[in-house]
Amino acid sequence: MIVLLGASAMAQESAGGRSAPVPSALPACVGEAESAVEVIHEPDDNLFRSADGTRYVATDLRNEVDLGPPRVREAATSDRAGFAGRAVPLGPPDRWNRVPAWIVVDRDGKDRLWQVERFEQGLAVFAPARAQAACADALRRAEGRARRAGVGVWRNKGAGLAFSAARPKSFQTAAGRYVIVRGRIVSLGKTDSTRYLNFGRYWKTDLTGTLKTSDEEEFDTVLGRSGRSLDDLAGRFVELRGTVEDRDGPHIALRHPEQLVVLDD
Repeated sequence: MIVLLGASAMAQESAGGRSAPVPSALPACVGEAESAVEVIHEPDDNLFRSADGTRYVATDLRNEVDLGPPRVREAATSDRAGFAGRAVPLGPPDRWNRVPAWIVVDRDGKDRLWQVERFEQGLAVFAPARAQAACADALRRAEGRARRAGVGVWRNKGAGLAFSAARPKSFQTAAGRYVIVRGRIVSLGKTDSTRYLNFGRYWKTDLTGTLKTSDEEEFDTVLGRSGRSLDDLAGRFVELRGTVEDRDGPHIALRHPEQLVVLDD
């Protein structure tokens, strides 16, 4: 059993009283996990195998090999294939029979989340799939440290990974890749099945973000943490992350609410 006690970084007391704890990624994402399984890292960057042959895939990240041009890729500084860890399974196997999991590693007698190490080294980016609330915030902060330091995929200002919605032509070589986009939502649209976030006036050339109307409540719940809702997003400066499709201009389908963050609160 992994018991994570006293691992939170506590906020300082303010004049108005004691602030809520600000958890680090390990307790926020893993909590008290009794189902951890001993695993060995396989040659593929985010795959792990247990003694019974079950394969586990590290969740909520995209590795450097999937991101940007080759010139921003660099070798991991701390790990090689074959190191040991513990997988905390998060659900049934995917279509490739891999179990999504948080991966916990021992660093000098202290447990750390392997996903966080990848983000901090700039060897992967946060790709929301399972993380919620404080967990997602902690993973995004870990990525931000590498971004500010300009390491790994963030060298050369994240060339091939970070885009501006105001430059739709820059997406011409990005189709099929996972990217992070920042820009201002110009208008909103909606049909019976789809919600549209329009980043320009010309839908055949400008960036569009979409989500299913059946997912609106989940997105509104997450946006509500900062006092927002989908209906409030016109004119807001936001960040989207996801795979770019070429569909009447660049298009990103949002399937997890943490793929959308309002930046101008």
